[in-house]
Amino acid sequence: MSAPRLVRVAHARVDGAWHADAVLRLGDDGVALAGADEAEARDLPRLDLALLPPLTDAHVHLALADLGGLEGSRIARVLDLGADPAAVPGLADAARATHPALDVRFAGAFLTAPGGYPSDRAWAPPGGVVEVTGGAAAAAAVRAQAAAGASLVKLVSNTDDGPALDDEALAAAVAEAHALGLRVAVHAQGADQPERAIAAGADVLAHTPWTHPLADDVVRRAAGRTVWISTLGMHARDGDDEAFARATDNLARFAAAGGAVAYGTDLGNGSSRLDLDEAEVAALRQAGVEGAALVDALTAARLLPGGPVASAFPPDVDGDAAALASLHRSRPVRITDLEAPR
Repeated sequence: MSAPRLVRVAHARVDGAWHADAVLRLGDDGVALAGADEAEARDLPRLDLALLPPLTDAHVHLALADLGGLEGSRIARVLDLGADPAAVPGLADAARATHPALDVRFAGAFLTAPGGYPSDRAWAPPGGVVEVTGGAAAAAAVRAQAAAGASLVKLVSNTDDGPALDDEALAAAVAEAHALGLRVAVHAQGADQPERAIAAGADVLAHTPWTHPLADDVVRRAAGRTVWISTLGMHARDGDDEAFARATDNLARFAAAGGAVAYGTDLGNGSSRLDLDEAEVAALRQAGVEGAALVDALTAARLLPGGPVASAFPPDVDGDAAALASLHRSRPVRITDLEAPR
């Protein structure tokens, strides 16, 4: 681990608040404001930029994406939600060949029921699906993903496309992940499946629910305990206007109830190039996710902790509105590369 360093920047967004002429402590776990005992850092030359947490796509499948020619991509961090964990380092290296300031987090394999989605899909990455029966097998599968370095685990509860994890497996997987300090993301699809995931203690819904409107009381309960990854654009890409409308309505009510949203595109499902998706941003706005909530969504502020990268903006970016108006001017940076001018 590298020793923390101090830098001074024109503006910075830290823990949701904006600071002008900010002195920051940079470490392996991200960016924090310098303490009062580091006031001498005010004498540092100032970097001519604004610094934000990394623009993040919180739902990608790197094994299904085009990882060549990523120059100019504005995404600084990704969360892979379904791949053989042993393959992730190679996929990350391939992406970093042309996009060096990319932080890759992952969930490891889809944990699903025998014959469950996506075990029968031709696109399912080799080694990226683990079929489990019962609580002991589910807990063991969670431990395997954790041992491989997963940031969270992903379960599948999809009755539209086959069997879902049974109650015993679902409960055991959630309990084991929480015991290991990991969050649980669930692909919840089909009648009662989002409700079931929320009741089982899921921390994250990998997609905004779209198969049916959720009851208001379910939405309110979910808003107090879960993060929803948006993935609204996948319905537009599929030409499914009804699914888009249901998902947008569910997300709008969830966000209005104070629920935390994370921007995610389901990269690999109808889209293949890693970059900020303007259509997904527009869909979030259509759902009423705007201002500070939209910046939080774009940086996965309520989903992932800090890390080795950030997003740099021009120095005149001094608030959420300015950041949203300047997304096209952002660039990923490794915080180890940020040095005071000499």
